[in-house]
Amino acid sequence: MKEFKAASRLNRIAPYLFAEIDRKKNALRKKGVNLIDLSIGDPDIPAPEKVVNTLYRSAKIKDNQKYALDQGKDSLRESIQKWFKKRFSVVLDKDGEILPLIGSKEGLVHLGLSFLDSGQYVIVPSPGYPGYRGAAYFSGARIHELPLLAKKHFLPDFSKIPLVVRNKAKIIYLNYPHNPTTALAPESFLKELVKFCLKYGIIIAYDNAYSEIYFDKKPKSILQIKGAKEIAIEFHSFSKTFCLTGFRIGWACGNRSLIKGLLKVKINTDSGVFGAIQDAASYALDKEAAYVRELRGIIKGRKDLFVRGLEVKGFKDVYSESTFYVWARIPSDVKSSVDFAKVLLAKGIVVTPGVGFGKYGEGFIRFALTVNKEKLNQALSLL
Repeated sequence: MKEFKAASRLNRIAPYLFAEIDRKKNALRKKGVNLIDLSIGDPDIPAPEKVVNTLYRSAKIKDNQKYALDQGKDSLRESIQKWFKKRFSVVLDKDGEILPLIGSKEGLVHLGLSFLDSGQYVIVPSPGYPGYRGAAYFSGARIHELPLLAKKHFLPDFSKIPLVVRNKAKIIYLNYPHNPTTALAPESFLKELVKFCLKYGIIIAYDNAYSEIYFDKKPKSILQIKGAKEIAIEFHSFSKTFCLTGFRIGWACGNRSLIKGLLKVKINTDSGVFGAIQDAASYALDKEAAYVRELRGIIKGRKDLFVRGLEVKGFKDVYSESTFYVWARIPSDVKSSVDFAKVLLAKGIVVTPGVGFGKYGEGFIRFALTVNKEKLNQALSLL
């Protein structure tokens, strides 16, 4: 069979971290190895039953079997509008400031195609979600890696960004509650971020996928900050809030021109979100607040158990401020996060090496609390 040379832009992209982990897991499982998978943020908790029932009923409606509008259903945008106002006290125009997405990842990457030109800079956090880099690679943009250090509470220092990068940067991606470090961003930092980006004309792509997975302090929306609507677009996900990872549904909201540009890419790349899934998502926002509260309680119980267990095992610098992850420094006698992940894999535990989130993630690993307490205790016994 003839081999075809891929576009040069693909040569810049390393194999997708979680796809690589999946391949290794599947190879071991085919050999009969039992694994405890703490690698990927795909919750084991079932989605709300009434949300699934809504999807089932709506899927039988003929109008939902047709092409969906790229802008999304009025009913879903109205549900997002109401939920956002109740949760963040921010008023959004459902017709110009809200755009349903096929998962927030789709929007985060397509934003690059909407606004980046070759040679411009994208500022991405390190460690940070790997999808942000894809936005730069597909657009021919340059990446400036922004260190998130433990000594700075995993918040970036904008003064360290070189002037040449500030002047050529088009987008900065940030994500609090933060994946993978679990850090939260105080309001004072968000104000600093908006001020910095207003000064240099940089788009804020604020990934708020974990806004509802918190334990003490409620995370903020960037759109709560004065002036943010001039430069910010915020992304939300039903995957984490309602355990609907496979449904592929999320939304973007914020600045009108950013929403308009993102919509133009979507019109030319997809045909919208399946209407029945939009109906299910709308039901979740309108009716499932109790489910989200219960979900937080389950995750907190897992987090408390696992963090105590890690500390008993001698782990230092364990972070679990929000999300359903635990970010932990690897033992001092281990050379790298990849090496430690291999050590744990040999024991039957799958984790994500910190370097997979960028070079400043080296020295850490991420555990995902996406299994029950019994399996977490099993994993702790194997460490």
